[in-house]
Amino acid sequence: MKKILVVEDEYYARKSIVKILQESDLDIQVCGEAVNGMKAIELLEEYKDIALVITDIQMKKMGGLELASYLHKHRPEIDILILTAFENFDYAREAFRYNVKDYIVKPIYKENLLPPVKKVLEKQEEKSRNQEKIKNYYQWEAAKNYFPVKTIVAHEELYKEFFSYNAIHQEEKFCIVVMQEEELVTDVELVNRIIQEKYRGFIKDFFFSKINEEYVMLLSGIECMDNELIVQEKVKSMLSYFCTCKHMNITMGVGLVYSSKEKVHQSYNEALYALNQRLIQGWNRAYFYKNMDGYEARIGKEEEIKLESIVRTRKEKEINQVIHSILEDIIIKEESAQKLYMAVVEILKILGNYYAELYQNEDIEELKDIKVMFSRRYDLYKFKHIEELENYLKEMVIVICSGKENTKKKSKIVEEIVHYVEDNYYKNISLRELAENKYFMNYSYCSRLFSQETGMTFSKYLIQYRLKKAKTLLENKDMKISFIAFEVGYNDVSHFIQSFKKSYGLTPEEYRARKKIE
Repeated sequence: MKKILVVEDEYYARKSIVKILQESDLDIQVCGEAVNGMKAIELLEEYKDIALVITDIQMKKMGGLELASYLHKHRPEIDILILTAFENFDYAREAFRYNVKDYIVKPIYKENLLPPVKKVLEKQEEKSRNQEKIKNYYQWEAAKNYFPVKTIVAHEELYKEFFSYNAIHQEEKFCIVVMQEEELVTDVELVNRIIQEKYRGFIKDFFFSKINEEYVMLLSGIECMDNELIVQEKVKSMLSYFCTCKHMNITMGVGLVYSSKEKVHQSYNEALYALNQRLIQGWNRAYFYKNMDGYEARIGKEEEIKLESIVRTRKEKEINQVIHSILEDIIIKEESAQKLYMAVVEILKILGNYYAELYQNEDIEELKDIKVMFSRRYDLYKFKHIEELENYLKEMVIVICSGKENTKKKSKIVEEIVHYVEDNYYKNISLRELAENKYFMNYSYCSRLFSQETGMTFSKYLIQYRLKKAKTLLENKDMKISFIAFEVGYNDVSHFIQSFKKSYGLTPEEYRARKKIE
């Protein structure tokens, strides 16, 4: 229901206008009457949601033209209709520069009042619908960046949205290319524009994923897709352009060629696997899964025995030296990412087995939590440089060398998770995702560690932080509750209101009203 304010100094004329409006079938409410512009401004302070002001143009103290000027400056969201006599028409025309939507010539009847009122309200509804569409569009555009490829392939509608070309040309052969920048993502729109303008001939589908900060491309539509040299030529031409002309530090991984939609995710995983080779051979290169060595080589027996022995001394420097030597040997020989992967698994296995021995006489649940810390099959793709991987292994060595005393110290991981929440509270954050995909820890262990050090579960901590941010935003009286909910990470406004009231005993509107009084 739209609220209307009527401003007219002639008593009977004003009452007649109000009566016509109230008896109409329009979805409106006359929330106030004023005898001049000054009184109207007072009512506008009381009613913040007035949609339309119908005002006479000539009144004592403040006329309609001055009121229109005030509204144009201070309340531009309010539409205005001007009432005027024939002889004042030229004067009324000046008001159109103040966002006046129409004029109504006196005397006022149902026939000349309701049509312009209806027209203004219909335009407001259309504007509101368009704003909602824009809001939904931007929400969708933001959400699109967080769909995993596996989810996209599993849902037909998502697949048509992200892989529109392949969804139509399912008989054509394709391969997935994944590109990642070394530092922070520079300009997604720029990359998108370059793909559209220069490489649309063979990059048929393209999108950016915020999950891993990666560009996902479907390469198709060229002859001889089975000819690996042609595919390599296309990919390397792109790589060269981005590196040389746009001065971007990137790597590209390329999966195998397939002709079935069901293989899109597999080709994507192969592209990620190929990208791991950058840890060994560096950036600004393209890596092809077809060229990867599939041999699952372990570290040498001599190195294995040496590491097991030095771990038992719990000498941090010496352990790190052995680990560095193992990794350095792989780099120097430019061996495969698979060799690196197996070496990391073996190192973590040795560290984990010894750490479990330290707790063999402890409570069985405690022992379980400690062992799983080292048990996950680590994804090298989360590391951009070999130094990051080595630093992670050093963190595990610190755990080994400090023994049980380490559990009493402030965990660096928990500190990082807290900082991550502060920077990303508005996103869809999951501790499981953070533990397994960002910090490479077992979820159960990470959850227990977080609760021990913060005194609450991760979900409770996240809710409290979001609501704290919401309180700050509520001090801005112009921000809608629905927008605030979205800004702090709630997609469901009713859920936001319930959470806020549960925590503070007031709804967001009640809290805002109380702050205004204070």
